Amino acid sequence: MSILTRLAEKYDVDKKELGFLRHYEQRFEKTRHSITRVLEIGVETGRSHCMWLEYFPNATIYGFDIFITGKDELDLRMQENTNLDRSVLFKGDQTNIGHLQEFISQYGSQFDIIIDDGGHTMRQQQISLKVLIEALKPAGTYVIEDLHTCSGEWPTLYGYETIEPGDTITTELLMSFENKDNSITNTTHIKSGSPRVLSLNINYPYYLYTQIVLVVSY
Repeated sequence: MSILTRLAEKYDVDKKELGFLRHYEQRFEKTRHSITRVLEIGVETGRSHCMWLEYFPNATIYGFDIFITGKDELDLRMQENTNLDRSVLFKGDQTNIGHLQEFISQYGSQFDIIIDDGGHTMRQQQISLKVLIEALKPAGTYVIEDLHTCSGEWPTLYGYETIEPGDTITTELLMSFENKDNSITNTTHIKSGSPRVLSLNINYPYYLYTQIVLVVSY
């Protein structure tokens, strides 16, 4: 059993059942000890937060969340957390540009990995990408999980409308990056001129799986 699978079972993290772990292992297993800054949007109960703290033993793990659901379990996990010196939690809404910018202002940029495991709506995914891609270090990895919401089969999730009228589908936006064809130059949530997004200054490898994408920025 791999280290990450063992940790996912230890903390009961659903990334195992969703099939995400092998992609993380493929990308990070050989370099996990050299990674120092990881941001994950979507903390909830703190299960994946604790998993990343152990998997990346030399990294500070930053968690960004509105902290409404799962707070009792999170509080208990933080009490039992032996890695509090490397754990940072920030309360904010991922659709609020001010909150995202405040986080960067307070904790800096140059993140090795940024993981969006937040609310999974087009608005949430694209606003977070627009702002946080600026905080990713060269050759860093930006991950968007749970892209199944792009299918339209889930009209709402966690009380939010997944695809609002006029939305560009996130997977279509990412494919336009991959193709470098300028087929999408503007979305409701990302306006033209965003320096590292719609200018297509993101180079790949780009991996689009059933529900997860890893974007490597140079």
